[in-house]
Amino acid sequence: MKLNFTFGYNGTSFGLHGSYTLKCLIEKGWDVRHIPIGQTRHEPNFPVSNTKFHHDAPSLRLWHPNDMAQFTGSPKIAFTVFELEELSDTEVHNLSYPDKVLVPTQWAADICDKHGIKASVVPLGYDESIFLPTAPEPGTHTIFGNFGKWEIRKGHDVLIKAFNAAFEKDDEVTLVMMPTNGFLTWEQTRAWERMYLESKLGDKIQIVPRVNTHHDVAKIMSQITCAVFPARAEGWNMEALEIMGCGKEIIITNCTGHTGFINESCRMVEMKEEFEPSYDGVFFNGTSRWRKFTQSSFEQLVEHMRTVHKNRSSLRLNEAAVAQASKFTWKEATDVLEKEICSAKK
Repeated sequence: MKLNFTFGYNGTSFGLHGSYTLKCLIEKGWDVRHIPIGQTRHEPNFPVSNTKFHHDAPSLRLWHPNDMAQFTGSPKIAFTVFELEELSDTEVHNLSYPDKVLVPTQWAADICDKHGIKASVVPLGYDESIFLPTAPEPGTHTIFGNFGKWEIRKGHDVLIKAFNAAFEKDDEVTLVMMPTNGFLTWEQTRAWERMYLESKLGDKIQIVPRVNTHHDVAKIMSQITCAVFPARAEGWNMEALEIMGCGKEIIITNCTGHTGFINESCRMVEMKEEFEPSYDGVFFNGTSRWRKFTQSSFEQLVEHMRTVHKNRSSLRLNEAAVAQASKFTWKEATDVLEKEICSAKK
């Protein structure tokens, strides 16, 4: 089976999604031709596809919803991921052009439907060969962790306040952050770092620089007790799924993209149907909206963190989280994608 697959082969979330999808499709016997977007950086251990595109194959474009004008082949299949609660006029115009639209969650499909766009759900995945279940080490010290680039959208302004509200200087706790955001200026990055390191519990916070491989990320994830994701908006949140695959405790908001895979194995922070303009002065200009982090949500976040620490000595491998994550491997995701591509060809 032939396919022209357009995506950016790089270290972004779109790049990782495309790389794993390309690898799985080739393993399934597809003749995939890669049409790159932007500068190409091949990931180690991933195949390099032939770039001489087919003249008679479906075109799958994995990219932002506001940039769906260019396809190579037919039918035209758009696979997009977005974070916000409303689509812009430009995004609606672009997503109205392809023959088929794919999104990773029912939440995203429902938003498309509100704008008159029919979208099919194809979930993303995680690499279960790297993010392995790891039980917490015996002890009373709780290591919280957050994985995701510095952003208001991801709730990093809320997390530091919650950590300082939940604990005191004599509590045996640490907060490990992996927040590198290559799109920020040096000054913007330093502002985030100062917010954390100069806070009440700054000496209990570790900011880890970007690492080279997924194996390095998995090693850090294996050492934490509980991950915390206080996001206002997410397109998918691959790091949260990887944490579940590691069998860790997880505190996470019950809204937007990660509702596609979180379940009762997670400690949910209830985000009510209250919204605010999606403005951060860097990436979002307020033309759409995201969930508002209310006082009740903040208090629940704080209480979840305290409860995890209180129960630290009795925590074991979160087997329910591992079982849920196992439903979302890249192989499973590609099986669903394959069916959608084949149905579009008819």
